[in-house]
Amino acid sequence: MINIISKRLENGVMCYVLPKKGYNEKLAMLAFNYGSRDVRFTKEGREITQPYGIAHFLEHKMFEDESINFFDSFTRLGIDTNAYTNFTTTAYYFRGCENFDRGLTLLFKMVGSLYLTEENIKKEKGIIEQEIKMYDDDPYWEVYFNTLKGLYGKDPCRESVAGSVESVEEITKDMLEESYGSFYTGENCALIVAGDVESKAVFEKAEKELKLNKGKAEKVIYGEEKGKTENITAEKPVDKPVYNIGFRQDTNSSVEERTCAGNVIMNILTAKSSELREQLVKKKLADSTFGFENVVGNDFGASIIKGEGLHYKQIAEKITDEISKYTAYGISSEYIRRLADMEKAKMVFEAQDIYSFASTVADCFCKNTEILDIYNYYDKIDVDTILKHIAEFNEDNMAISVIRGKGA
Repeated sequence: MINIISKRLENGVMCYVLPKKGYNEKLAMLAFNYGSRDVRFTKEGREITQPYGIAHFLEHKMFEDESINFFDSFTRLGIDTNAYTNFTTTAYYFRGCENFDRGLTLLFKMVGSLYLTEENIKKEKGIIEQEIKMYDDDPYWEVYFNTLKGLYGKDPCRESVAGSVESVEEITKDMLEESYGSFYTGENCALIVAGDVESKAVFEKAEKELKLNKGKAEKVIYGEEKGKTENITAEKPVDKPVYNIGFRQDTNSSVEERTCAGNVIMNILTAKSSELREQLVKKKLADSTFGFENVVGNDFGASIIKGEGLHYKQIAEKITDEISKYTAYGISSEYIRRLADMEKAKMVFEAQDIYSFASTVADCFCKNTEILDIYNYYDKIDVDTILKHIAEFNEDNMAISVIRGKGA
């Protein structure tokens, strides 16, 4: 069982503490319900559209202040710090064995104000454009986003988290200030702490020192893109093809249901004990790179089977054949329960790693759910639920993305 102490503070911030008595390292994370998809929103009756990559750009700028460099300040405390942006979340965190209280003060200060000049924005554009070009050279990054482009015609999940060189050039000081004021608010923020700490002390410190804007913007709900899917092939200097076989999720079900059902189904298809994987490995169609990723958002989602090799078309055919078998003949309820219990145990195991715990809590917060809601929902997963979702794994919902060597 995962033991979490949580409290909504008067400043609007949602706090989560995972006490780990005797644990030497501590971690604190501030997560905002603001990610790369949030380029359209309404605020005070105004409809606002911003360039792709702005959430990631803002993440970079938060480490800079007029008088100090926050990276350097954390380092002087003997603390490692970093941040990340994904589709739904921007998060800032530090971890270390000492100076936790001072680190927390520094983290609160870092997100509590925004320092921008035309000069430092121009400099950051150059840095991020180099980062984008680095991603453009990564076949695994490209095959992933090409999968989402194949599944979704218009949704912003199609676009790289960092944006494009062109979209980054469009970002202005006014836009960054608009984003910061709209999304870096108390109601839109979660503080997650793990380690040998007292929850009461954490809550009191956050209430006293964490100063954020009030209110929050209203995000645009894009809805599921029902258009025809498409396969996408691109070329890069790779030794063997890199492939993703993606299936678009029906988002009429809850985040909890799609997360749990998706993970169970992916285990049915790709786990080392699965019949499909055994067949594919035996016939030398798949190797150790064969695996999955379950991407779940409030209004989008994809189940992706991935790997390396020449036989992605045969694998896609085998997957749809396997799905047809289950829809025709059913699945053992004992098998479903064993896989669901395995996923629950996996969650408990992953919670032992304080970064994994914090990032999972942040992800849940930004999807309007809780880590314990996901954990407990595995008990509700049954044959009918699995059969309902496994029916989505059909050719109409499928897109194959491949990166292959030039001239192959």
